[in-house]
Amino acid sequence: MTFLKQLLATLLVATFSIISNADSNKTLQNALYQHDSAYLAMHGLDPVNWLVWNANTLAKAKAENKIIMVSSGYFSCHWCHVMHNENYLDNRTANYLNQHFISVKIDRELTPEGYPFYAFTYQPKPDFFLSLEKIQIFWQRAADKITATAIAAAIPPAPIKNNDSKLTAKEFTEQMLQQLYPQMDMLSGGLTRGQGGANKFPNAPILKTLLSLNTLSEEQQDWLTTTLDQMQTEHLIDHVHGGFYRYTIDPEWQIPHFEKMLYTQAQLAEIFFMAGKMFNRKDYKKTATETLNYVQKRLYQANSGLYLSSQSAVDKNQIEAADYVWTEAELKATLNPKEFAQVSKEWQLDQTAHYEIPAKGKNRQGWSPKPTEKYWASIKNKLENSTIKPANQIPTDTKSILGWNGLLLSAFAKGVTPDNTNRQEGQQLANSLIKHLSTKQPARAISNQNVKMGTANIQDYAYIIQGLKDWQTTLPEKQAKTLSQQISKLEQTAKEKSLNPQGWLYSEAPLLPGQTGSWAIADDPIPSPTAILENNPHNNLQKTEAQTALAKNPLSFASYATTLNNNQLIPIELEEYTP
Repeated sequence: MTFLKQLLATLLVATFSIISNADSNKTLQNALYQHDSAYLAMHGLDPVNWLVWNANTLAKAKAENKIIMVSSGYFSCHWCHVMHNENYLDNRTANYLNQHFISVKIDRELTPEGYPFYAFTYQPKPDFFLSLEKIQIFWQRAADKITATAIAAAIPPAPIKNNDSKLTAKEFTEQMLQQLYPQMDMLSGGLTRGQGGANKFPNAPILKTLLSLNTLSEEQQDWLTTTLDQMQTEHLIDHVHGGFYRYTIDPEWQIPHFEKMLYTQAQLAEIFFMAGKMFNRKDYKKTATETLNYVQKRLYQANSGLYLSSQSAVDKNQIEAADYVWTEAELKATLNPKEFAQVSKEWQLDQTAHYEIPAKGKNRQGWSPKPTEKYWASIKNKLENSTIKPANQIPTDTKSILGWNGLLLSAFAKGVTPDNTNRQEGQQLANSLIKHLSTKQPARAISNQNVKMGTANIQDYAYIIQGLKDWQTTLPEKQAKTLSQQISKLEQTAKEKSLNPQGWLYSEAPLLPGQTGSWAIADDPIPSPTAILENNPHNNLQKTEAQTALAKNPLSFASYATTLNNNQLIPIELEEYTP
């Protein structure tokens, strides 16, 4: 089974869960109690007998002949919270899980790999319990069939026969742009298909790839600027506290899903710096700078010298959006009459809002802030510093993921100015990443108490290596040469840990059998780590498996456009695509 299928399967299993304050008088502590991961620790008093993902858990499942039910989630996820409250705090569901399954809870940001035989996302309590019963009955009646299917899935696929035809950088890029064209939303920006219905995600790898090309048609440039304009002016961005949300649930960027991920801030800051330079747009550079300011103000963790991974979509009372949207009463209590009148007019407080927030026993409508034509500086300042919604009380994850900090270093590199803006922050981050990744057993993440969590994987090495290469371009020659030597050592370590005769492994020592690796890993919300690690003359891009993957779906491997171009040492001159 390919890495992509393994990763996708694990991200979907059983779905997600989040924040809970269970009654300790009714529940027993499980293996997650006081875990270093804030997400896992939230489930430490669940009635479900959660176990952690390790070799002992696999042995227990084998000895008891039980199915492993893996619930994968992360700190800032809203639907994880809903799943938790509806299912994992329910005694009937917990008892059934404890009787028939080995229940494993994982922080998907620390352990994002594996492959189950059955997967689903959020399900309401009746549907979830019915699924558990069906799976248990299936296991009782057809355990041999399930086992045989799992064994077959673990067998590595037969090698693809060599093909003399090699994909060039120009061919790949042209095919990628042709695949992109019908998905470009020319009115609202972003992509119209392949994104789960009406949701709009800022597809950072595609945006960055286009900004890296030498030649774009006028139409492609228009789509790029429309996308970036919508992202920075509508509701994908937090106009009060700063930072970008992960995505919106509508096609016009109006209704955000409020979680803020470090990898989103890092990539979009870099992209807006690049776009500001390409299009000579000061507003793009301002957006990038403000995004980095948000990261420094809200996510910096002094103990580790790193930045925390996310801020939650739910508030301390487990209410989605409550930290970010404002009721009419809250606005009246915060603003003066002129400011409130301006907000009322422009935000259309007389119309139905997208959100309802529980307040004083009733649901109150809530509005997501957006800059007004008048009084905005004063309005923003009052909302940002209001005691009604203190910014420092927004729930924030307690771990710093090394790889995502590598992405952030690339953004700092793009943001360095002649007056040395971002110089100190970037150098400090570079030093911290080198220190953490150069230890004997590098971690995937560091907690706010400086505790190592998980094991560094291919993403961590790739994004830190790329971040250091980008930072190297900002340094004087002597310092750049020293950093180059450190980068070379990290590249060699990454190969030793992740590359085997069957391809690149996500982690050095997978727990499950059959995880043989992949020669080309696709982009997702973050760039392909193999595209970064193969960006050198001694690469595996000519492997037939890699060529086949890139040719089959080039848009999913957009980051490889830069890799192929750099390795073939030819400038890409594209003919304008006409549908």
